[in-house]
This record gives sequence, structure tokens and C-alpha cells, in this order.
Amino acid sequence: MADQPTEKLFEAAVAANMSRLIGLARAMLGMPTRDAKDPEDLVQDALVKLYRQRANYDWSDGGWNLMAKSVARNVISCRRRKLGASLDADEAFHETLGEEHDPSERIISAETTAMMRTLIEALPENWRQSLVLREHHDLSYKEIAELMEASESQIKTWLHRGRTRLLNLLDEQKV
Repeated sequence: MADQPTEKLFEAAVAANMSRLIGLARAMLGMPTRDAKDPEDLVQDALVKLYRQRANYDWSDGGWNLMAKSVARNVISCRRRKLGASLDADEAFHETLGEEHDPSERIISAETTAMMRTLIEALPENWRQSLVLREHHDLSYKEIAELMEASESQIKTWLHRGRTRLLNLLDEQKV
């Protein structure tokens, strides 16, 4: 029989983080919001694996880091299996401002977010994934390196190149 407190904590963690986990999977896959099936399946697969091992983890902290790492590992594994698959847009930075602002600020924010998504989708996959994991999900270089099976120095290089390319693309947009 399942440990009731652990099961309840796991369920609460899933409920609290599901939309962020799906957003993470979409951002890493570079998929638009309308193509939600693959990201949702990857998140579900990761959560099923965690559910089976739920008693081995402490869920009292909300479980975000553990679930995010599991989803990221699953996405990276899937991408390796589907090498060469073409994916469309990037859902990085899918969360807009959390507070209510006046309508003009929301419009500007939405336009800026849409422009950033477009620019991020132009990045090579490794750069995009490392940027999303670092900047949007605040993982450490070491955590990203483990997830992406690369060295920390490689992650730092991808991040530097990704940021540099984004800045150049932003400069071109201002012309």
C-alpha cells in the first residue's frame, strides 16, 4: 500500500507545477502552444517514473526541481531519439508578467514575448535548450551539464554563444 503522506505531497506537487512543467517541455522542444501533445506526453512519462519512485524523494519542498530535472532529462532523451525531427516555434519565456498591469503594458509585454520567442527559435537546439534551462528555469551549469550530457564548459560556451546571438538578433530588430 502506498505511503499516504508521500502520495498526497506528490499529488500536490504535480498539481502546483503541471503548467510550468509543460511549458518547460515545450520550450526545450521548441514547440508552439497549439502542438501540446508531445510536451504533455513527455511530462506525463516523467511524472509516471517519479510516481513509481515517489517514496525515495522528499516532496515537502514542492518538488519543482526534481520534476523539472526529470522532465528535462525526458525531453533530451526524446530529442536524441528523434534526431532530425523538425519542430516549429519556441515556447521559452511562456510566462508573462504575473501581476496585473495596464493594457498598454500587457500589449507591449505580449509583443516583446512574441519577438523573443521568434528570436529564440532561431537559435541552434543546444543553445536554446541550455538558455531555457538556465535563464527561465534557473538550473545551475552543473545541472544543465548533467541533463544535456555535456561538460560544464560546453554549457557555458553554448550559453555565451546563445546570448551573443540573441543580442545580435535584437540589435538587428531595432534597425
